[in-house]
Amino acid sequence: MKWACVFRASGPTDAWLVRDWLERNGLHVLVRGDLVSAAGQIPFPEAWPTVWVPDQQREEADEAMRLFRGPRLVTSPWTCPGCSEENEPTFDSCWQCETERP
Repeated sequence: MKWACVFRASGPTDAWLVRDWLERNGLHVLVRGDLVSAAGQIPFPEAWPTVWVPDQQREEADEAMRLFRGPRLVTSPWTCPGCSEENEPTFDSCWQCETERP
């Protein structure tokens, strides 16, 4: 069976979270390269774990990963059109003059 890499983790926790997510979405999953203990003996990025699915499940895995990443919850600060004050991304109106966010 051929396998396709769908995720390169920055550590074991990320890899196992993604593995669990993909399995909950009905995919067969392998985690390879959980070699953190070998870091220093091989280039560090090569020690990072990767998550793999069978080639025939690649499209399903790509869709599941898109859902896993989801919309970005963090946005940029915004500038008030009324007073030019910079506001936190979570504010719906300007803290200075109460103008509604555009």
